[in-house]
Amino acid sequence: MVNKKLLDHILQERCPIEIVSGEKATKNIIAQPSVFQLLAALAFINNIQAECLTESCAQQLIETIDLKYRQTAKNLSLFPDFDVGAELALRNDILPLLVTMQKFDWQNFEDPHLKREFEVLLRDSKYPAINKKFRKHTSNLRTVGKQKFTCDRNSPNKCKLISYIRHIKPILTNSNNPDEIKWYWREWRNHLPQEIKNALKFYINYYRDIPKDVSTPPSTIWYERYDDPKFIENLEEYMEVIEPFYKELHAHLREALKLKYGPEVIPASDLIPHHFVEQALYQSWKKESVLPNPHQNKKMPNLLQELRGKRWKPLDLVETSGAFFESMGFPAFTEEFKRDHFFEIEDNMSGPDCKSYIFTQSEIELNYCPKVNYKKLLTTHGDIAHVEYAIMKNNLTVGLNREASPGFSNAIAEAVILSASTPKHLQQHLGLLTEYNYDDEMNLNFLFRMAVHALLSIPFYFVHEKLWVDMIDDKIKPEEYNCHYWNLMAKYMGVGPSEITDPNAFDMPYKFYEGLVEETRSTRKLFGEFLGYQIYRDICLEIGEYVPGNSEKALFKCDFASNNKAGNILKSMMSAGATKTWHEIVNATKLEGSAFLDYYAPLKTWLVEENKTKNITVGWAKTDLTFCVNIFAYIAMEEPIANHLYLQREKFT
Repeated sequence: MVNKKLLDHILQERCPIEIVSGEKATKNIIAQPSVFQLLAALAFINNIQAECLTESCAQQLIETIDLKYRQTAKNLSLFPDFDVGAELALRNDILPLLVTMQKFDWQNFEDPHLKREFEVLLRDSKYPAINKKFRKHTSNLRTVGKQKFTCDRNSPNKCKLISYIRHIKPILTNSNNPDEIKWYWREWRNHLPQEIKNALKFYINYYRDIPKDVSTPPSTIWYERYDDPKFIENLEEYMEVIEPFYKELHAHLREALKLKYGPEVIPASDLIPHHFVEQALYQSWKKESVLPNPHQNKKMPNLLQELRGKRWKPLDLVETSGAFFESMGFPAFTEEFKRDHFFEIEDNMSGPDCKSYIFTQSEIELNYCPKVNYKKLLTTHGDIAHVEYAIMKNNLTVGLNREASPGFSNAIAEAVILSASTPKHLQQHLGLLTEYNYDDEMNLNFLFRMAVHALLSIPFYFVHEKLWVDMIDDKIKPEEYNCHYWNLMAKYMGVGPSEITDPNAFDMPYKFYEGLVEETRSTRKLFGEFLGYQIYRDICLEIGEYVPGNSEKALFKCDFASNNKAGNILKSMMSAGATKTWHEIVNATKLEGSAFLDYYAPLKTWLVEENKTKNITVGWAKTDLTFCVNIFAYIAMEEPIANHLYLQREKFT
């Protein structure tokens, strides 16, 4: 039995959480809780349940939850939960304490930060505890791109199973055989395991069953942390703003595909088959891309060759990215901090995409890619942006130490990457590519490569978002999922199916399924991309590095390096954590697509003129059709396929 007098004494002392600081304040580390602190926390919770519901007790409860949160975070940093991810595991661990929070009249608290803290944390109280079934389905969705269930086309006599990310994606990226990439496109979808479809169904019901106001759809829960009841409408408005620019690139890609593979690869509807758009996206930074640069006589600099020549190592990318923030007035990472928190991934564990793994929940750990190239130079700047954000927001207590909204960290990282990608930054601050002259033609080539990645990936994520929202809001039935997906792809992307798949197949790519899981949500990536350009433009305007109408001060030329004013703006955003909504932090009422257009303005002008000069039709045939049979037949313009799908439709109806 616990001595009650001892507990009372501990409770009176309130056992403050001890903060241990390093010589340079780059990180606060919460000390391991003592047995007395844990006993005090237990006694305090019992006290709350019995009588104390004052604002002072609410503050003490937050400190207790914070202690529990940091304990769990420390354990997760050592032993990651790869089934559901750190964010869900942490939410699940403090869920029982959130029940106690509901007893308080928190809406009438005087302390605005405490009030916001309760608001943020109590959103999590709606979610049920993680059970074995949830864990299994979440793990399946997270790993669908890594699972092996497609036969290797080059092993016809024996089915050698391969995965999408490690095997099929490189084929789509590098193959010049349209039949080959179309074959893999179809076979991956035809053999999607039933476990993934079951996981999709489970997740749909999971969000439908979360308690909410009867007058609101389930998607309000999905978007709750964006503090905007019309968030999906804002996303749609953004897409409308950038649509004319996307259509110009779509027309340009369509003609490039005809030139490379023959005019017959594009149907009469002008909807580009899905596998070709995927290939163009994967080839964003590939030399032999299906989309050649606007000025092919001006070769893009070979940064990889220069990095190798100067013997850059993976850690040099991390050091360089840290120096970028230090130049803006951020504290330098100590050698101890780098030793304890930065680790190189083993080469055999990195995978073809070589993505870093970053843990930023109270504890910080960056496992960085062991490869050195231009793309990794940029993404490592983004990785360090996540680390810097975590260092600053982790000083806040539980709830307030979150992102302002899911994907806000991605937005800051995107703004940093845009700055680090500028020729000015590469040449003047990193001493790279100094012998290259970035004239208007070279700049246009640079913008083109940036746009191929951004402008082709954004609509994909948006279609996934629309499809998912319509699924959980029960606007479409299961038998209509595939049909609805292709109607959305046709409407927003001008893209159609590559081939007819099996009647029970789902044609969505692996990123759709990954995008349903908390840490890899499509919403995070979409929001981060959109807001990233907005933050970048706002900072560039503020520091005078972007002057509309001045070609020497074009937005794509703006660099933050060595600018303390830019650093202070970033620090202000980072240190706010979730104490304010994202709107308040960036001083905006909504996402603005104009920043994206401002960045790519010279390229859009060139694309419009290029398409006009070559008499290329911009856009595609409109589709607003009810049945899958109609859209597929309309896309393919082939009567046998239409008859085949008509029979499928009859089964559904």
